[in-house]
Amino acid sequence: MLNIAISGATGFIGKHLTDYFTAMGYHVTPLGRQLFREEFFGELVQTIEHSDVVINLAGAPINKRWTEAYMREIVESRLAVTRKIVNAIKGANTKPKLLISVSAVGFYPDHGDFDEYTAKRGEGFLAELCEAWENEARRCPPQVRLAVTRFGIVLSKDGGALQQMLRSVNALKIATVIGKGSQPFPWIDIRDLCRAMDFIINHPELQGVFNFVSPDSVSQYLFTRIMAKYNGALATIHVPRAIFSMLFGKGVSFITTGQHVFPSRLIEAGFEFISPTVKSYFKLNK
Repeated sequence: MLNIAISGATGFIGKHLTDYFTAMGYHVTPLGRQLFREEFFGELVQTIEHSDVVINLAGAPINKRWTEAYMREIVESRLAVTRKIVNAIKGANTKPKLLISVSAVGFYPDHGDFDEYTAKRGEGFLAELCEAWENEARRCPPQVRLAVTRFGIVLSKDGGALQQMLRSVNALKIATVIGKGSQPFPWIDIRDLCRAMDFIINHPELQGVFNFVSPDSVSQYLFTRIMAKYNGALATIHVPRAIFSMLFGKGVSFITTGQHVFPSRLIEAGFEFISPTVKSYFKLNK
């Protein structure tokens, strides 16, 4: 039986991964917050010694209002946990075969087309965060295979961005476009995310950076129009950027900009998406 340890296992994505891996017959061990206290470091090492795979998902949510204090929490929650996981792997007598450490497509610039072969980093808070986060993971011992997975917007009706986007549709039959809606909307079906994680686990030749996004590159406006069509919205309206600035503060850049990103390495490795397009996603989720 494959033993998988997951930090952030109680979050939206962590719960889906736990359910998926359990259904696959794997044993999942949550790495709870208490294990990242200094006094529990030995227990963290012991847990990792009994794990074949470690998946690092932990981090404070970014879809909240960004104050200076909360931005520090966003950074520290990612860097500190990743650092402790890597240090625990270094201290483990029996090391896991694989560390999968999560990042985000916010690493890339918000103008241009990018895949994993692009070394250019974007500008601003999110891009700098992703770089620092990934650099912590790269301190992993060389005998442990490392995969850095850059997530796009993860779609599921039971949580995350789509659940929020559907609230006005379900309540008022109105779909809302953020600002002009021209910003890219890199996304992935939660089921494809889980399957891609399993794909990397079971292909020991795969390591390095992988973009976890659908091959279908769309704007936020086009995504919203398709979502509206399949969910019975009667109208689509544009909500000014200023409204989101009041709600999210400095975090407004997270929802009013985006990246055109392609999952080249997953496709080259033979991974097949069950939701390769926005239309196929909503057809499967009527």
